[in-house]
Amino acid sequence: MMQIAEAESLKERTLHLAIEFVVTFAEARERASGIMRKLPQFISRLFAILVRLLLDIEDDAAWHTAEVEDEDAGETSNYAVGQECLDRLTISLGGNTIVPVASEQFSTYLAAPEWQKHHAALIALAQIAEGCSKVMVKNLEQVVSMVLNSFNHSHIRVRWAAINAIRLLFTDLGPDLQNQYHQRVLHCLSSCYG
Repeated sequence: MMQIAEAESLKERTLHLAIEFVVTFAEARERASGIMRKLPQFISRLFAILVRLLLDIEDDAAWHTAEVEDEDAGETSNYAVGQECLDRLTISLGGNTIVPVASEQFSTYLAAPEWQKHHAALIALAQIAEGCSKVMVKNLEQVVSMVLNSFNHSHIRVRWAAINAIRLLFTDLGPDLQNQYHQRVLHCLSSCYG
């Protein structure tokens, strides 16, 4: 199934079904999640597939002037599947399993010149925060820096993803993030708008 999920040449529906199968397998706590945790290469491959789905986003002009009904302009079904499955995978496997894989892949994405990769890393970071909160709190400096460094990115959608990520992190990482980084975050936010 993993090979099918990795095959970019197949139809979207086929890829989505293969991904759904693998993520559902990971969610089967009594049977599979222990097995999944013992297969770090498998988890790394699956995480890479899900983050790659977040690259399927278009710079739709409607997004730039979006009202509530158009706020998802440019997002594809791949993008939606990637978001949903990242959330589900993270909640089922937990932060100790996901954070090391995510950290490695995020640094590669954030070092790339394409705005879509920066955007994907920030969206993925926000998606995994709930399921990885206990581990992410231990690495707050790295997490906050990753997001705040993107506040001044040249592409508006990356800046939006950074602001959205910090919003979600404030919820998922609770008082630890707020108490330690509120001044730094507020300074970066004000520089975005000022």
